[in-house]
Amino acid sequence: MPHNLNDQLKKMQSLPPLNFESRVKHLKQLAAVIKTHQAEIIKAINQDFSHRCEEESLLAEVMVCLDEIHHTLKHVKQWVRAKTWHSDWKFYPSKCSVSPQPKGVVGIMAPWNYPFNLVIEPLVAAIAAGNRVMVKPSEITSKTAELIEQLLAKVFSKDEVYVVLGDIKVANQFSCLPLDHILFTGSTQVGKIIMRNASEHLTPLTLELGGKSPVLIGKNYALKKAAKSIVKGKWFNAGQTCLAPDYILIESDRIDELLSCLKREIADAYPDPGNNPDYSCIVNPHHHQRLTELLAGIPEQSIHTIEPVNKGQKISPTLVVDPPLAHPIMQTEIFGPLLPIISCKNLASAIDFVNQRDKPLTLYLFSNDQKTIQTVREQTHSGSLAINETLVHFAQPNLPFGGIGKSGMGSYHGYQGFVAMSHMKSVYYQSKLNLNDLARAPFTALKKSFIKLIN
Repeated sequence: MPHNLNDQLKKMQSLPPLNFESRVKHLKQLAAVIKTHQAEIIKAINQDFSHRCEEESLLAEVMVCLDEIHHTLKHVKQWVRAKTWHSDWKFYPSKCSVSPQPKGVVGIMAPWNYPFNLVIEPLVAAIAAGNRVMVKPSEITSKTAELIEQLLAKVFSKDEVYVVLGDIKVANQFSCLPLDHILFTGSTQVGKIIMRNASEHLTPLTLELGGKSPVLIGKNYALKKAAKSIVKGKWFNAGQTCLAPDYILIESDRIDELLSCLKREIADAYPDPGNNPDYSCIVNPHHHQRLTELLAGIPEQSIHTIEPVNKGQKISPTLVVDPPLAHPIMQTEIFGPLLPIISCKNLASAIDFVNQRDKPLTLYLFSNDQKTIQTVREQTHSGSLAINETLVHFAQPNLPFGGIGKSGMGSYHGYQGFVAMSHMKSVYYQSKLNLNDLARAPFTALKKSFIKLIN
């Protein structure tokens, strides 16, 4: 790690936290800068991906961030207030309070798949809580990283928000800094490295990881309706979304109908994907090759490719029916436009299938039956549960976003983001009237009687 970054961190940690007026001012300025430069943001992301659908970037990178800022500005005055209540009756009339306090300097480590959003949304939470911030954008999306540095410099001084550009070595060393909190978004494999590095200083972490997010379809749910949502969620950003449906579980006697519905919806949403501006590229040749190789060894009759693409870094939407469960496509997060469909006997066997594997970041259920919904909600573990729709739960500022187990720890968005970036300090206020000595040594006969009375 360059020596000046350690010095920069020490300097930032020596400065006071941002006061409330500065937080509000900076968040308003940030919203204005994003709005003014949204065309440049979309262009930079497009360059990094060789092609990213403009509307996808507008929706997922710009609008969601602006909504998060506006929600935060609307509520932050209430969030920063200490919450006070009377203590337990035995200590009356003393009071207890929880007072939010900035943690200090927060480190944000962002991935490449949504390179702007996954810097800005955690940054909003960190600033709302009064922290100073060091940001490490992904080196894979270098154009966006450079633009982020330029745009944040229009709002913050380097002692308020400091952007660190560099390769994997810099990212690894960044996570070794004695920061006051780190929020990392990325793969589970890299998350383990970040956790190991942070443990040296006992740095608290929020880890937003990934995993294989399953789709369950209720017996009586209309497959055409389910297919429409699955297609729009899976192939948004060509499947390069941590929340994208990773595989579908459905009864074997409904697979053919589901296949037909999915193919129709794909053809309707992404006709001629090689030339369709609505269909995004794979981010780089390495990930293109990784996804191509992921189909190796699967029987040809199991692979259903929709309009083969032999152009640039695009991969056609591809359905894979009942691949071997030991195959890599069912062992690793796909993070691309390939969607396995797995046959199962019934809902109970689908739940067993999910529960025998690592806890996913999200679970999708298509059902209008309240008993089915309750069963899945209570009998499965996942970072989130989305019913009858895909992806859009990420855009709800009132819903915490985060995983469980190997899909992550901690969460953010809205108030939960403010809490994650704050130390919620416990404060006890002793009143002038203090009877606590009645339960302290020396234990006289009177005190013993009093303790017996309140027991």
